[in-house]
Amino acid sequence: MEVMEGLVLNRQFAIEFLIQLGLFLASFMVMKLLVFKPLMELIHIREHKTHGLKEEAEEAKKKAGQLKSDYENFIKTEHKKTALWLDEEKKKISEEETKLVQAARDQAAQKLEEIRKQIDTEVSQVRNELTPMISDFSSRIASKLVGKTVKISGVDVGVKKNLNNRPVVQG
Repeated sequence: MEVMEGLVLNRQFAIEFLIQLGLFLASFMVMKLLVFKPLMELIHIREHKTHGLKEEAEEAKKKAGQLKSDYENFIKTEHKKTALWLDEEKKKISEEETKLVQAARDQAAQKLEEIRKQIDTEVSQVRNELTPMISDFSSRIASKLVGKTVKISGVDVGVKKNLNNRPVVQG
């Protein structure tokens, strides 16, 4: 009887075991579809995003480095262009300044020459007006020095030449 009981118990155990195994497998399949698969997909997506973001960050760093070097090269080039342009403009300004200064000097020299001519003309006119008075003034000066009335008639030709040859304005 004991053997029979053992077989019945074994049979009952086997049935229970098969039922529990079936329930476990059914639960496992349901859990696999509803929980494990979505959870694994989320984990996989998260890993992909993390690695993807790291890769994107590395690419962004490389791109930023490249953009920085491009920018620095661009700035260097623009500084050189600006320096060249500035030098050209300084040269143009210097040339223009030289032209203006030379024109002002020429104009000043021309006006100075005109003024000298005008002064020479006026001096000649005044000499011509005063030359006849030389003998009268000479007579008066001599009379005062000597104490007697002295009459000087006419002016010596050498004195007239000496007066006319003197430069009026010296430059």
